[in-house]
Amino acid sequence: MISVIMPCYNCQSFVSRAIESVLKQTYTDWELILVNNNSADQTQSVLDGYCALYPDKIYTYIEMKPGAPAARNKGLKYAKGEWIQFMDSDDELYSDKIEKQVEIAENTSCDIVSGAYYLNKLVDGKVINTLKVPRNANIYESLISSKLGITSANLWRKEAVLAVGGWDESLTSSQEYDMLFRMIVAHAVIGFDMHPRTIVYSLENSVSNSLNKQRLIRILENRVSLRLRIKQHLSNEGLLTIQLAQFWDLYLYDHLIKRKLLVPEYVFRRLNELAIRVPLKVVIKQKARFFLQRIFGK
Repeated sequence: MISVIMPCYNCQSFVSRAIESVLKQTYTDWELILVNNNSADQTQSVLDGYCALYPDKIYTYIEMKPGAPAARNKGLKYAKGEWIQFMDSDDELYSDKIEKQVEIAENTSCDIVSGAYYLNKLVDGKVINTLKVPRNANIYESLISSKLGITSANLWRKEAVLAVGGWDESLTSSQEYDMLFRMIVAHAVIGFDMHPRTIVYSLENSVSNSLNKQRLIRILENRVSLRLRIKQHLSNEGLLTIQLAQFWDLYLYDHLIKRKLLVPEYVFRRLNELAIRVPLKVVIKQKARFFLQRIFGK
């Protein structure tokens, strides 16, 4: 059995799309666990409607502690499946998603299937669709650069998730990569699905696209802190090669410098504290990009 766990927060207008994509799966041995996480709209009525229609397949629970990690951990307590399909309430699965990734899991004996996905991002009222494919060359480069899939695009072995304590409920962002890191440290095996089977919808006011300066700083700090933990682990284990150290520097420099128009003081302070060193050509390229942003707004 596959347990699909879906946190639900104020999602009455779009959660049906996510639920319907589960109902259309070609893999039929699944259960859907819907966890209402303090919704103030009519989300619970929508969830109750689906539970009434599919009482042997769909179940709903309530988690009062705010945040998707707490809701996902609540779902884990009731999950009967060997594998977990974590799914955000605004995302959508292709009909063969679970079937194909179960096949990959069985063929590779992995603990996580890292999946490709389409990111539908709403920018200035327009939808930009981008294909995101996992990086399968060096597992730590993939981890550092956030190229090991995303929550809904992946498939997770329940036993491996529970072995590291599940989701960290103190985090407000970078949650799946924190858990991926802990699982990799615990020797979890990663399998890869290079074919996109998930659509991830990202709104302009979502966590990953926040324009609120304080919120953005918290998001960036979560990402930086995780990369520092990864670097420390690599150093402790004697795995921090020159190539990985350079990759770490390049990723964080690029990730931070792109936000310098929004939070310049934080970006330059953090770059100085981290003592990041990158080739001169990278600095020149970023300065040219910054100039174009200031002059042309792009």
